[in-house]
Amino acid sequence: MIPAVATHTFDPNELAFLKRVFDDVCMEHGLPGSSAAASNVAVEMIQLYQRGVKDEKSLHRHFDGHSFYG
Repeated sequence: MIPAVATHTFDPNELAFLKRVFDDVCMEHGLPGSSAAASNVAVEMIQLYQRGVKDEKSLHRHFDGHSFYG
């Protein structure tokens, strides 16, 4: 199990929110949802959310200018 997920149980609304933001970020950056880069986005997004970054714009802003392929 991914440690980032083990520390918090998400309710359906949180899951839907995170999925929507994840899909948006992946689309904006041309990342296939099944890619390693997208998996890294998901892990990082969950960690941010758990640390209290729960605003959609803030989550998006975090990934602006992000280098997804090294």
